[in-house]
Amino acid sequence: MAKKSDVVGLRLRMPAGVHRLLAASAKRNNRSLNSEILWGLAQYLGGDAQKHVEHMAVHQREVMHNVLRALASDPEAAAKMIAGFDKGMEDKR
Repeated sequence: MAKKSDVVGLRLRMPAGVHRLLAASAKRNNRSLNSEILWGLAQYLGGDAQKHVEHMAVHQREVMHNVLRALASDPEAAAKMIAGFDKGMEDKR
């Protein structure tokens, strides 16, 4: 799990047109705006940046799995919800 010190908050200013383009791209890729920006920066920077962003994505997926397990009333229902979540994420790629 990422420690609080592993994540830095950043206030970013950008032209409205760039924001619209990023928001549309995020929607197409089933990502949050933050994740879309991180993904784009990682692609641009390569190397370690990609590893850091991939690690964060894996962690977010684990968190979502835990939320689905907590919401489901039984383990079988949780497994179905997790499978559906994972399939939806794969279909968007």
